[in-house]
Amino acid sequence: MRENEKMICTIPARGGSKRLPRKNVRKLAGKPLIAYSIEVALETGLFDQVYVCTEDEEIAGVARQYGATVPELVPEELCGDLVASHIPCQYIAGRLPAHEQIASLLCLQPSSPLRSPQDIRAGIERFSRGVFDFVVSVTPVDPHDFHWAVVPAEGDYWKMFFGTQYLKERPLLPPVYRPNGSIKIAKLSALAAAGSFFGERLGVIETPVERSVHVAVEFDLKLCETILSR
Repeated sequence: MRENEKMICTIPARGGSKRLPRKNVRKLAGKPLIAYSIEVALETGLFDQVYVCTEDEEIAGVARQYGATVPELVPEELCGDLVASHIPCQYIAGRLPAHEQIASLLCLQPSSPLRSPQDIRAGIERFSRGVFDFVVSVTPVDPHDFHWAVVPAEGDYWKMFFGTQYLKERPLLPPVYRPNGSIKIAKLSALAAAGSFFGERLGVIETPVERSVHVAVEFDLKLCETILSR
């Protein structure tokens, strides 16, 4: 984003993904998965630089090939299985020469390759109103998937998680949304205080299910390929 906007775009991309090894450089319709997030961020026209935050030399090299900036590698201890995605992004933000002028951070996970430039612009527009400290993208959930959840009970038995409170037909169930991980924006000060993108003063933008696929396993990759081929 232009310097006076004080927001940077970051893409966290660790090398140690377990369920889909080397996920961020796996090919999706002929391009590495991470390329989609880099290209769409640049396509918005809002950012002069897109920062990829990784501890992995191969990912760093691929990211640079597709136009991203990798100022330095992130320490490996900040890229582990249990480390939240915003941690390496905050690390890189704090290491930039103009870090004291950076007020907010956009985080684009490479595992969401189908987001559009318009989705990103909509999130930034919502955030720029000054009402929210956090803005995340969400997708509608089938109300039956949420309200009709069942969990193990005693012995071999199961039970409705909410009891019979929501044992109603779909038109009578309240709408529910899930964060899809595609777009996450925060004031850096609020992010540091909350420790996640889900602190107080949270706003959302809705993105449709066909642009909200989260790549975690092989099936998700194939689903994205099918959508891209249409």
